[in-house]
Amino acid sequence: MRKYSKVAIFFHWTIAILIGANILLADLSEDLPKVVRAAYMNPHKAIGISILLLTVGRILWRLTHRPPALPDKVAGLQAKAGHTVHILFYVLMIVMPLSGWLMIGLNGKAAPVDFFGLFTLDMAVGNNDMLSGLAHESHEFLATPFLVLIGLHVLGALKHQFIDKMPFIQRMWP
Repeated sequence: MRKYSKVAIFFHWTIAILIGANILLADLSEDLPKVVRAAYMNPHKAIGISILLLTVGRILWRLTHRPPALPDKVAGLQAKAGHTVHILFYVLMIVMPLSGWLMIGLNGKAAPVDFFGLFTLDMAVGNNDMLSGLAHESHEFLATPFLVLIGLHVLGALKHQFIDKMPFIQRMWP
């Protein structure tokens, strides 16, 4: 059984943990007053930027390094479904942070984002309430398909590991 490279494993688990943290932060802040909500949304924004940068790195790595081949038992529709889920993940890991950036950057009053106390990033890109609103709606709408993909990804890995008795999890385990 061939494993993914250490770099690919690093990208996978770091991005997965950051996505989980961002989902949690967004969920916890949902019904809070605006002043309190900022304490959750500031790290949410910094993590979103991190996910975007790490995803670009992950894509560049993936383009230059072949992943291990799928076991022969995974073929046809299963292989195509897995490939499609991965492509959709890459798209969402780019589109979600960009839509969040446009949502705050186009509202005309974007405060700089504190990047974990290291530095601040000016996110302003203009003032367009209509595009900011569209980016906001997109960001919230895409959260549901993202959660569905995460569920499919985890269920697929567990199915291959425990039902099909293939060492799938070990391929991506550090």
